[in-house]
Parts: sequence; C-alpha cells; structure tokens
Amino acid sequence: MRPDRFLTLLTATAQQIPGVTRAEPITEDGKMLRPYLLGIEAGGKTSRWQVVAVSAPGDKYSEPEREPVLGPKPDASEAGPAAVGGPEQLEAALIAGLLTADGGEIASVDPYSLRTPPGAIAHGATLVFHDGSKIFLNHVR
Repeated sequence: MRPDRFLTLLTATAQQIPGVTRAEPITEDGKMLRPYLLGIEAGGKTSRWQVVAVSAPGDKYSEPEREPVLGPKPDASEAGPAAVGGPEQLEAALIAGLLTADGGEIASVDPYSLRTPPGAIAHGATLVFHDGSKIFLNHVR
C-alpha cells in the first residue's frame, strides 16, 4: 500500500472513532507540513501521526499503483477503547479501526506500545502488507 492511499484510509478511520472531533492532514499554505502527517483532535488534545512508507519490492511511485494484493487478515478481535484522548488510546483505536476497514491488504501489525523494551517512538505501529510494503505509523507529538 502506498502512503497517500494509507493516509486517506487512516483519516477516514480516525474520523469514525468515538471521541475524535477532528482528523485531517496537516498542511501549511496548502502543502503538507511534513509528508503524510495527520492531526487528530480527541479529548481536548491534538496529536500528530506521521506515515512513513517502504514500497513493495519493484514498486515505483512514479508509475500508477498496482492492484492491491490480498491475503489473510490479522486478528481484529481486540476492540478499540471506548474513549480516546491520549496517544495510547488513539494507537489502539486506530489499529482496531484499520483492521476492521481493511479489505485484506494488511498482513500483520506490530503496535509500538506493546514492545519490550520500548522503542524510541512510544506509540504507533508497523503495518506490513501482503504486497511486501510497510507503513510505519508514528506518533510524533
């Protein structure tokens, strides 16, 4: 999955989370402040989520995107939190929403908050897709 299509899916997913009052790409003068940056307002707080991508083997962003590669979906049995506000609740809600909305492109999800020991970025996830691409969803503030 390419980052522009993922950002569209992420935005739509975030807008459906109970307690989210705003979710939109962050721009400045009509241009992205950082490539693929989403602002989410929930619980009176605004957080920023950056999308960083690794393309599928052989994929060239200068060419039209290929048809999605579908496969088994990861377990989506874990529901998102009833209320969101902080990045830990948003991480869980975004992952649950993405897995629910996914048509079979996501092969696996690694939530950052569950890593032992914790990494440099405390909240977010690495999503691996069946086409071999990866998305790193990073909470940046």
